[in-house]
Amino acid sequence: MENFLEIINDLQDVFNTVGVSSDTLSLPQIVVVGSQSTGKSSVLESIVRQDFLPRGSGIVTRRPLIIQLTQDITIETPKASFLHEPDVWYTDFTEISNEIIKNTDQVCGKNKGISSDPITIKVVDAHMPTLTLVDLPGITKIPIGDQPEDIEEQTYSLINRYIENPNSIILAISPGNSDIANSESLKLARTVDPDGDRTIAVITKVDLMERTKENLDVLQGKTLPIKLGIIGVINRNQSQMDQNMSIEECLVKEKEFLKNHFHSMANEMGTVYLTQRLCQVLMKNVKDCLPEVIQRITEQKIIQQEILDSLAEKVTDEMGTLATYVRMYCQNFHEEIRGSGLTLNNVGGMKLRDVFEKYVGDELDKITLPEKIEADIELEIKKASGTKPSLFTPNIVFDNLASKILKNFKPPVKTAIKKGCETLCDIIAYIGKDVFRRFPNLKREGHQIAMNLLLTKQQEAESFIDNYLKLEECYINTNHRLFTMNRSKVEAENKDANLDDLSFEKRNIKVIKGLLDLYVGIIRYQLMDVVPKALICFVVKEFGDLLHCTLMKHLFNEDKIEDLVKEDILIEDKRERAIRMLDALQKAEVITAMFE
Repeated sequence: MENFLEIINDLQDVFNTVGVSSDTLSLPQIVVVGSQSTGKSSVLESIVRQDFLPRGSGIVTRRPLIIQLTQDITIETPKASFLHEPDVWYTDFTEISNEIIKNTDQVCGKNKGISSDPITIKVVDAHMPTLTLVDLPGITKIPIGDQPEDIEEQTYSLINRYIENPNSIILAISPGNSDIANSESLKLARTVDPDGDRTIAVITKVDLMERTKENLDVLQGKTLPIKLGIIGVINRNQSQMDQNMSIEECLVKEKEFLKNHFHSMANEMGTVYLTQRLCQVLMKNVKDCLPEVIQRITEQKIIQQEILDSLAEKVTDEMGTLATYVRMYCQNFHEEIRGSGLTLNNVGGMKLRDVFEKYVGDELDKITLPEKIEADIELEIKKASGTKPSLFTPNIVFDNLASKILKNFKPPVKTAIKKGCETLCDIIAYIGKDVFRRFPNLKREGHQIAMNLLLTKQQEAESFIDNYLKLEECYINTNHRLFTMNRSKVEAENKDANLDDLSFEKRNIKVIKGLLDLYVGIIRYQLMDVVPKALICFVVKEFGDLLHCTLMKHLFNEDKIEDLVKEDILIEDKRERAIRMLDALQKAEVITAMFE
């Protein structure tokens, strides 16, 4: 059975060595939880039977301490080593305490801050069982010294990370000389294990506990729903430490005290019984959980390999990588416009068509003759007639009015060009974000180059439309084929019987109004055709044709290529983490093969 514990220890070592968390595997382990000054350190030292933990005020344990105990009956002197220096063995356990403090300060600083980065210590002895315990920072409420204001939240968060593991056994330490019902460790345990299925309660300082019926009921498990047991122990007191009384001597005194004062319960109390119980519980838990752990290793290997595949290989050929991604960027743009791309779910070209329909079609349809057009016609006729009435309406009247009305087309046409270019901006931004996501510098500079090119093409399209509108305003072509074909029909409609009572001037105004409506409609339909063509020709097509060579011209500079294809630090970290995780999982697979 001890082989099972060694497998778990080896798995922990593998993941801690490569610097990745084993949380995803939910390894079975015993997690020691308790507030400050509850006797947590004394309990652990009594189990290990060595003085090796740092002592002091405030938070002493500031990093998770994974204590791996291994029984080796062939050795005479207990020894210990750290995972971060596995070849160095200590026989003086006071040096171990100094190394824990030194290594903690290196990671956490000396201001009592905490870290989730664990320290792993291996202890080998002939007189102790094979067992693994995880000692966590003591629960603290008030910041001390330079501790951060949220030290309580940090501590709870770290503890929860370990006890939330469904395969962990929670060793909840509570002092017997205080109200056990308000124990912080038991409260924490209940949040993740409300039925007490995986909690062992340790009541320390039972020699200081009042032996009332209520307290005895607690020790006998009649009060608290803790199914793995409630075990009372006696801590070494300060007087015993000052007298340099050995742990072995203290264990003898503990046994005698329990036998004399808790005689009916003594066999299920004390540090020796606690150690035996922990071994039983952990071994059973490991045996039950190992098949699930092996399955998780296989699943995680697949997941991590998929992550690694999605991140592509690390850049080795900078010039070739840049050329590949620029080509991919341009190709994606053309595919989006054609509707065969994947970046925007094939809606790039469709969005442009929506712009044509809304801002060219619908908005131009709104440009009609002014409400006071008849008054405007009458005024223009009077202005053109001078001092006496005219028998015929001068052409200048129609030209001036038509030219004035055509100016109303300019705002919606300019808006259509602008909206079309904004749509292209969105398409370009999405493509850049997708294609260049690995390279933030290339994404930023490539986007700026593309935007500058797009702005140039937008200005060309706007210039063309401006000139086109000027042409229409400058020359009112009453010889336009559609105008001449429909002129007589419009004139006839405006000279029907219903207008007989009107004066010559009024009938003439009606005719001019009808012809203006005809002419404006012709120009409207021409613009509906010309504006999309101008946008496609000057912006979409020319932009697409020039995009690749423009990017190549501005990006392919030897002085900045290295910077352009420098990966996002998050992607680098993600790849390195996936590589380390895969390495750990492959080693874990080898370790667990002996169990299968």
